[in-house]
Amino acid sequence: MTQQDQFGFRNYDLPKEVERHQTATPQANYTDPKQFEQELDSVFESDWVMVGRVGMIPNPGDYFTAQVGTKPVIVMRQSDGSINAMGNFCLHRYACLLEGAGHTKRIVCPYHHWTYQMDGALIGVPDRVGFEKDALQGLKLVQLSCDTALGFIFVALCDDLDPVAERLGDLGDLIGNFGLANYEDRHVVHEEHWDGNWKLLIENFIESYHTTYTHTGSIGPTNPTNLAEFGPWGAPGFAIHSNSYREEDLPEIYNPNLTEDEKRRFYVISLFPNGLAAVDANFVWWMALEPTGVAQTNARWGLSYAPQTMADTADANAFCATIRDVIETATAEDKEMVQRVQKGASFGTQTPGFLHAPLELNIKEFNNYLAQKIAGEEASC
Repeated sequence: MTQQDQFGFRNYDLPKEVERHQTATPQANYTDPKQFEQELDSVFESDWVMVGRVGMIPNPGDYFTAQVGTKPVIVMRQSDGSINAMGNFCLHRYACLLEGAGHTKRIVCPYHHWTYQMDGALIGVPDRVGFEKDALQGLKLVQLSCDTALGFIFVALCDDLDPVAERLGDLGDLIGNFGLANYEDRHVVHEEHWDGNWKLLIENFIESYHTTYTHTGSIGPTNPTNLAEFGPWGAPGFAIHSNSYREEDLPEIYNPNLTEDEKRRFYVISLFPNGLAAVDANFVWWMALEPTGVAQTNARWGLSYAPQTMADTADANAFCATIRDVIETATAEDKEMVQRVQKGASFGTQTPGFLHAPLELNIKEFNNYLAQKIAGEEASC
Protein backbone atom coordinates (compact mmCIF):
# COMPACT_ATOMS: atom_id res chain seq x y z
CA MET A 1 0.00 0.00 0.00
CA THR A 2 1.45 3.39 -0.95
CA GLN A 3 1.76 6.32 1.40
CA GLN A 4 -0.95 8.16 -0.52
CA ASP A 5 -3.28 5.17 -0.10
CA GLN A 6 -2.55 4.93 3.60
CA PHE A 7 -3.19 8.56 4.42
CA GLY A 8 -6.05 10.89 3.79
CA PHE A 9 -9.60 9.75 4.56
CA ARG A 10 -11.56 12.98 4.70
CA ASN A 11 -15.12 14.32 4.63
CA TYR A 12 -15.90 12.09 7.63
CA ASP A 13 -15.44 8.87 5.66
CA LEU A 14 -14.51 6.05 8.04
CA PRO A 15 -12.72 2.71 7.75
CA LYS A 16 -15.32 -0.03 7.31
CA GLU A 17 -14.60 -1.58 10.70
CA VAL A 18 -15.17 1.68 12.61
CA GLU A 19 -18.64 2.54 13.88
CA ARG A 20 -19.94 6.09 13.86
CA HIS A 21 -21.12 5.90 17.46
CA GLN A 22 -18.14 6.08 19.82
CA THR A 23 -18.22 6.76 23.56
CA ALA A 24 -15.58 8.42 25.70
CA THR A 25 -14.07 6.68 28.71
CA PRO A 26 -15.86 7.32 32.05
CA GLN A 27 -14.89 10.27 34.21
CA ALA A 28 -13.34 7.95 36.80
CA ASN A 29 -10.66 7.10 34.22
CA TYR A 30 -9.05 10.44 35.07
CA THR A 31 -9.64 10.53 38.83
CA ASP A 32 -9.39 6.99 40.21
CA PRO A 33 -6.09 6.42 42.11
CA LYS A 34 -6.33 2.63 41.59
CA GLN A 35 -6.65 3.11 37.84
CA PHE A 36 -3.63 5.42 37.92
CA GLU A 37 -1.51 2.92 39.84
CA GLN A 38 -2.49 0.19 37.39
CA GLU A 39 -1.38 2.34 34.46
CA LEU A 40 2.00 2.99 36.05
CA ASP A 41 2.52 -0.74 36.53
CA SER A 42 0.98 -2.18 33.35
CA VAL A 43 1.97 0.56 30.94
CA PHE A 44 4.85 2.78 32.06
CA GLU A 45 6.81 0.05 33.80
CA SER A 46 6.05 -2.60 31.16
CA ASP A 47 6.62 -0.85 27.82
CA TRP A 48 8.90 1.54 25.96
CA VAL A 49 8.51 5.07 27.33
CA MET A 50 9.58 8.15 25.37
CA VAL A 51 11.86 10.43 27.42
CA GLY A 52 13.29 12.99 24.97
CA ARG A 53 15.35 13.61 21.82
CA VAL A 54 18.85 12.44 20.93
CA GLY A 55 19.96 16.01 20.24
CA MET A 56 19.40 16.92 23.89
CA ILE A 57 22.62 15.06 24.74
CA PRO A 58 24.91 15.49 21.72
CA ASN A 59 28.28 14.95 23.44
CA PRO A 60 29.76 12.20 25.63
CA GLY A 61 28.95 12.96 29.25
CA ASP A 62 25.80 14.93 28.42
CA TYR A 63 22.82 13.68 30.43
CA PHE A 64 19.30 14.38 31.56
CA THR A 65 17.13 12.75 34.20
CA ALA A 66 13.61 11.43 33.75
CA GLN A 67 10.90 9.44 35.46
CA VAL A 68 9.74 6.12 33.96
CA GLY A 69 6.61 5.23 35.86
CA THR A 70 7.73 5.54 39.48
CA LYS A 71 11.40 4.95 38.64
CA PRO A 72 13.99 7.78 38.47
CA VAL A 73 16.46 7.24 35.60
CA ILE A 74 19.56 8.81 34.06
CA VAL A 75 19.89 9.07 30.28
CA MET A 76 23.51 9.71 29.24
CA ARG A 77 25.60 9.90 26.07
CA GLN A 78 28.52 7.45 26.35
CA SER A 79 32.13 7.85 25.25
CA ASP A 80 31.48 5.72 22.15
CA GLY A 81 28.51 7.92 21.12
CA SER A 82 25.81 5.49 22.23
CA ILE A 83 23.05 6.43 24.66
CA ASN A 84 22.66 4.58 27.95
CA ALA A 85 19.87 4.58 30.56
CA MET A 86 20.47 3.70 34.21
CA GLY A 87 18.69 3.70 37.53
CA ASN A 88 19.18 7.09 39.20
CA PHE A 89 20.21 5.89 42.65
CA CYS A 90 23.47 5.14 44.41
CA LEU A 91 24.28 1.51 45.14
CA HIS A 92 25.43 2.47 48.65
CA ARG A 93 22.34 3.88 50.38
CA TYR A 94 20.14 4.81 47.42
CA ALA A 95 20.61 8.59 47.19
CA CYS A 96 19.46 10.12 43.89
CA LEU A 97 22.65 10.75 41.93
CA LEU A 98 21.80 13.42 39.33
CA GLU A 99 19.07 15.99 38.83
CA GLY A 100 17.96 17.98 35.80
CA ALA A 101 20.28 18.05 32.82
CA GLY A 102 23.97 18.75 32.33
CA HIS A 103 27.39 17.33 31.59
CA THR A 104 29.75 15.22 33.68
CA LYS A 105 32.73 12.90 33.13
CA ARG A 106 31.94 10.97 36.32
CA ILE A 107 28.76 10.37 38.29
CA VAL A 108 29.47 11.28 41.90
CA CYS A 109 26.95 10.61 44.65
CA PRO A 110 26.46 13.85 46.62
CA TYR A 111 25.87 11.90 49.85
CA HIS A 112 29.09 9.89 50.39
CA HIS A 113 30.96 10.48 47.10
CA TRP A 114 30.72 6.99 45.67
CA THR A 115 31.87 7.54 42.08
CA TYR A 116 30.78 5.87 38.85
CA GLN A 117 31.97 5.99 35.26
CA MET A 118 29.62 7.29 32.57
CA ASP A 119 28.48 3.72 31.90
CA GLY A 120 27.59 3.26 35.58
CA ALA A 121 30.58 1.15 36.65
CA LEU A 122 31.62 1.81 40.27
CA ILE A 123 35.18 3.18 40.35
CA GLY A 124 35.50 5.07 43.63
CA VAL A 125 34.53 4.42 47.27
CA PRO A 126 35.85 6.67 50.08
CA ASP A 127 37.31 4.74 53.03
CA ARG A 128 36.95 1.53 51.08
CA VAL A 129 38.56 -0.57 53.82
CA GLY A 130 35.33 -0.26 55.79
CA PHE A 131 33.56 -2.55 53.30
CA GLU A 132 33.99 -6.23 52.57
CA LYS A 133 36.28 -6.28 49.51
CA ASP A 134 34.53 -8.80 47.29
CA ALA A 135 31.10 -7.23 47.81
CA LEU A 136 32.10 -4.15 45.82
CA GLN A 137 33.80 -5.86 42.90
CA GLY A 138 32.21 -5.27 39.49
CA LEU A 139 29.28 -3.22 40.79
CA LYS A 140 27.40 -1.14 38.21
CA LEU A 141 24.33 1.07 38.26
CA VAL A 142 21.16 -0.73 37.20
CA GLN A 143 21.19 -0.82 33.40
CA LEU A 144 17.92 -0.21 31.54
CA SER A 145 16.84 -0.92 27.98
CA CYS A 146 17.36 2.12 25.74
CA ASP A 147 16.45 2.60 22.08
CA THR A 148 16.03 5.40 19.56
CA ALA A 149 13.65 5.95 16.65
CA LEU A 150 12.93 9.02 14.52
CA GLY A 151 15.35 10.97 16.69
CA PHE A 152 13.47 10.21 19.92
CA ILE A 153 14.87 8.32 22.93
CA PHE A 154 12.89 5.52 24.56
CA VAL A 155 13.61 3.73 27.85
CA ALA A 156 12.09 0.52 29.20
CA LEU A 157 12.31 -1.31 32.51
CA CYS A 158 11.84 -4.57 30.58
CA ASP A 159 14.60 -6.25 28.61
CA ASP A 160 12.49 -8.42 26.29
CA LEU A 161 10.58 -5.85 24.21
CA ASP A 162 10.67 -5.59 20.42
CA PRO A 163 12.76 -2.67 19.08
CA VAL A 164 10.88 0.62 18.98
CA ALA A 165 11.21 0.95 15.19
CA GLU A 166 9.57 -2.45 14.80
CA ARG A 167 6.55 -1.62 16.93
CA LEU A 168 6.15 1.72 15.14
CA GLY A 169 5.81 -0.26 11.91
CA ASP A 170 4.93 1.91 8.92
CA LEU A 171 5.33 5.24 10.70
CA GLY A 172 8.96 5.61 9.64
CA ASP A 173 7.99 5.20 5.98
CA LEU A 174 4.90 7.37 6.32
CA ILE A 175 6.89 10.44 7.42
CA GLY A 176 10.25 9.34 6.02
CA ASN A 177 10.66 12.27 3.63
CA PHE A 178 10.81 14.70 6.56
CA GLY A 179 14.06 13.26 7.90
CA LEU A 180 12.83 13.72 11.44
CA ALA A 181 15.85 12.00 13.00
CA ASN A 182 18.02 14.84 11.66
CA TYR A 183 15.94 17.72 13.01
CA GLU A 184 18.03 20.04 15.20
CA ASP A 185 16.95 20.04 18.84
CA ARG A 186 17.14 23.73 19.73
CA HIS A 187 14.64 24.25 22.55
CA VAL A 188 13.84 21.96 25.51
CA VAL A 189 11.71 22.52 28.61
CA HIS A 190 12.33 19.80 31.19
CA GLU A 191 9.62 20.81 33.64
CA GLU A 192 6.15 21.90 32.51
CA HIS A 193 3.60 20.99 35.17
CA TRP A 194 0.01 20.37 34.13
CA ASP A 195 -2.92 20.00 36.53
CA GLY A 196 -4.44 17.07 34.70
CA ASN A 197 -4.30 13.31 34.31
CA TRP A 198 -1.63 12.27 31.80
CA LYS A 199 -4.21 10.69 29.48
CA LEU A 200 -5.98 14.03 29.10
CA LEU A 201 -2.81 15.53 27.61
CA ILE A 202 -2.59 12.66 25.13
CA GLU A 203 -6.25 12.88 24.19
CA ASN A 204 -6.16 16.65 23.79
CA PHE A 205 -3.09 16.54 21.57
CA ILE A 206 -4.27 13.80 19.21
CA GLU A 207 -7.77 15.02 18.40
CA SER A 208 -8.43 17.77 15.86
CA TYR A 209 -11.99 18.59 16.95
CA HIS A 210 -10.81 21.28 19.37
CA THR A 211 -8.27 23.00 17.11
CA THR A 212 -10.48 25.74 15.66
CA TYR A 213 -12.26 26.43 18.95
CA THR A 214 -9.47 26.23 21.52
CA HIS A 215 -6.48 27.56 19.57
CA THR A 216 -7.90 30.92 18.57
CA GLY A 217 -4.63 32.67 19.37
CA SER A 218 -2.26 30.20 17.73
CA ILE A 219 -2.84 27.39 15.21
CA GLY A 220 -6.64 27.49 14.97
CA PRO A 221 -6.88 30.02 12.12
CA THR A 222 -4.03 28.51 10.05
CA ASN A 223 -4.77 24.81 10.66
CA PRO A 224 -8.54 24.65 11.14
CA THR A 225 -10.54 21.62 12.19
CA ASN A 226 -12.27 21.27 8.84
CA LEU A 227 -8.96 20.54 7.05
CA ALA A 228 -8.02 17.59 9.26
CA GLU A 229 -6.85 14.44 7.46
CA PHE A 230 -6.53 10.93 8.87
CA GLY A 231 -4.33 8.03 8.13
CA PRO A 232 -3.72 4.45 8.80
CA TRP A 233 -6.13 3.08 11.35
CA GLY A 234 -5.30 0.39 13.88
CA ALA A 235 -1.49 0.61 14.13
CA PRO A 236 -0.31 -1.02 17.37
CA GLY A 237 2.27 1.56 18.42
CA PHE A 238 1.04 4.93 17.21
CA ALA A 239 -1.87 7.06 16.03
CA ILE A 240 -1.62 9.78 13.37
CA HIS A 241 -3.63 12.52 11.72
CA SER A 242 -2.88 15.90 10.16
CA ASN A 243 -4.01 19.37 11.20
CA SER A 244 -3.36 20.54 7.65
CA TYR A 245 -2.58 24.13 6.68
CA ARG A 246 -4.91 26.40 4.77
CA GLU A 247 -3.48 27.07 1.33
CA GLU A 248 -3.01 30.76 2.09
CA ASP A 249 -1.07 29.92 5.28
CA LEU A 250 1.35 27.36 3.85
CA PRO A 251 4.83 28.06 5.21
CA GLU A 252 7.82 28.43 2.96
CA ILE A 253 9.24 24.93 2.42
CA TYR A 254 12.99 24.24 2.26
CA ASN A 255 12.91 20.43 2.06
CA PRO A 256 12.97 19.38 -1.63
CA ASN A 257 12.01 15.76 -0.81
CA LEU A 258 8.44 16.52 0.26
CA THR A 259 5.39 15.83 -1.87
CA GLU A 260 2.66 18.46 -2.32
CA ASP A 261 0.51 16.61 0.23
CA GLU A 262 3.35 16.56 2.74
CA LYS A 263 3.95 20.27 2.34
CA ARG A 264 0.45 21.14 3.54
CA ARG A 265 0.26 18.58 6.35
CA PHE A 266 1.02 19.19 10.02
CA TYR A 267 1.21 15.59 11.20
CA VAL A 268 0.07 14.97 14.77
CA ILE A 269 1.36 11.69 16.18
CA SER A 270 0.97 9.80 19.42
CA LEU A 271 3.88 7.44 20.12
CA PHE A 272 2.25 5.09 22.61
CA PRO A 273 2.11 5.33 25.53
CA ASN A 274 3.41 8.79 26.42
CA GLY A 275 5.06 10.42 23.40
CA LEU A 276 3.58 13.19 21.26
CA ALA A 277 4.92 14.84 18.11
CA ALA A 278 3.51 17.46 15.75
CA VAL A 279 5.61 17.43 12.57
CA ASP A 280 5.70 19.82 9.66
CA ALA A 281 8.25 20.59 6.99
CA ASN A 282 10.17 23.05 9.16
CA PHE A 283 9.87 21.90 12.77
CA VAL A 284 8.58 19.30 15.20
CA TRP A 285 6.87 20.13 18.49
CA TRP A 286 7.19 17.14 20.83
CA MET A 287 6.23 16.09 24.34
CA ALA A 288 7.29 13.23 26.63
CA LEU A 289 4.81 12.85 29.49
CA GLU A 290 5.70 11.86 33.05
CA PRO A 291 2.67 11.16 35.28
CA THR A 292 3.39 12.50 38.77
CA GLY A 293 -0.05 11.99 40.30
CA VAL A 294 -3.55 10.98 39.28
CA ALA A 295 -4.24 14.61 38.32
CA GLN A 296 -0.69 15.91 37.81
CA THR A 297 1.68 15.49 34.87
CA ASN A 298 5.11 16.77 33.98
CA ALA A 299 5.45 17.39 30.25
CA ARG A 300 9.02 17.52 29.01
CA TRP A 301 8.71 19.22 25.64
CA GLY A 302 10.76 20.81 22.96
CA LEU A 303 11.09 22.22 19.47
CA SER A 304 13.36 20.74 16.83
CA TYR A 305 13.96 22.27 13.41
CA ALA A 306 14.65 20.88 9.94
CA PRO A 307 18.32 21.39 9.02
CA GLN A 308 17.38 22.68 5.55
CA THR A 309 15.24 25.36 7.16
CA MET A 310 18.00 26.41 9.56
CA ALA A 311 20.48 26.61 6.70
CA ASP A 312 18.33 28.43 4.15
CA THR A 313 15.99 30.72 6.08
CA ALA A 314 17.14 34.35 6.21
CA ASP A 315 17.30 34.53 10.03
CA ALA A 316 17.20 31.12 11.71
CA ASN A 317 17.13 32.52 15.25
CA ALA A 318 14.20 34.80 14.47
CA PHE A 319 12.34 31.93 12.79
CA CYS A 320 12.85 29.70 15.84
CA ALA A 321 11.64 32.47 18.16
CA THR A 322 8.49 32.97 16.10
CA ILE A 323 7.63 29.27 16.17
CA ARG A 324 8.36 29.12 19.90
CA ASP A 325 5.96 32.01 20.57
CA VAL A 326 3.16 30.28 18.65
CA ILE A 327 3.72 26.95 20.40
CA GLU A 328 3.90 28.53 23.84
CA THR A 329 0.55 30.19 23.15
CA ALA A 330 -0.92 26.89 21.93
CA THR A 331 0.43 25.12 25.02
CA ALA A 332 -1.21 27.68 27.32
CA GLU A 333 -4.51 27.22 25.46
CA ASP A 334 -4.27 23.44 25.84
CA LYS A 335 -3.35 23.64 29.53
CA GLU A 336 -6.49 25.60 30.31
CA MET A 337 -8.71 23.02 28.59
CA VAL A 338 -6.99 20.03 30.18
CA GLN A 339 -7.47 21.62 33.58
CA ARG A 340 -11.15 22.24 32.78
CA VAL A 341 -11.69 18.62 31.77
CA GLN A 342 -9.95 17.40 34.94
CA LYS A 343 -12.18 19.63 37.05
CA GLY A 344 -15.33 18.54 35.21
CA ALA A 345 -14.41 14.86 35.54
CA SER A 346 -14.32 15.24 39.32
CA PHE A 347 -18.15 15.20 39.26
CA GLY A 348 -17.97 11.42 38.92
CA THR A 349 -20.91 10.62 36.65
CA GLN A 350 -21.17 7.04 35.43
CA THR A 351 -22.63 8.12 32.08
CA PRO A 352 -19.90 8.22 29.42
CA GLY A 353 -19.40 11.10 27.04
CA PHE A 354 -18.97 10.88 23.27
CA LEU A 355 -16.20 10.78 20.69
CA HIS A 356 -16.52 12.46 17.31
CA ALA A 357 -15.83 10.13 14.39
CA PRO A 358 -13.36 10.72 12.81
CA LEU A 359 -12.11 13.87 14.57
CA GLU A 360 -11.55 12.06 17.88
CA LEU A 361 -10.94 8.52 16.64
CA ASN A 362 -7.26 8.66 17.58
CA ILE A 363 -8.43 8.78 21.21
CA LYS A 364 -10.17 5.47 20.58
CA GLU A 365 -6.93 3.99 19.22
CA PHE A 366 -5.04 5.19 22.29
CA ASN A 367 -7.66 3.74 24.63
CA ASN A 368 -7.52 0.42 22.76
CA TYR A 369 -3.76 0.32 23.36
CA LEU A 370 -4.24 1.03 27.07
CA ALA A 371 -6.91 -1.64 27.43
CA GLN A 372 -4.64 -4.24 25.83
CA LYS A 373 -1.72 -3.35 28.08
CA ILE A 374 -3.80 -3.42 31.25
CA ALA A 375 -5.39 -6.71 30.23
CA GLY A 376 -1.91 -8.16 29.83
CA GLU A 377 -2.19 -8.86 26.10
CA GLU A 378 1.19 -7.26 25.40
CA ALA A 379 4.63 -8.24 26.64
CA SER A 380 5.31 -7.26 30.25
CA CYS A 381 8.26 -7.46 32.61
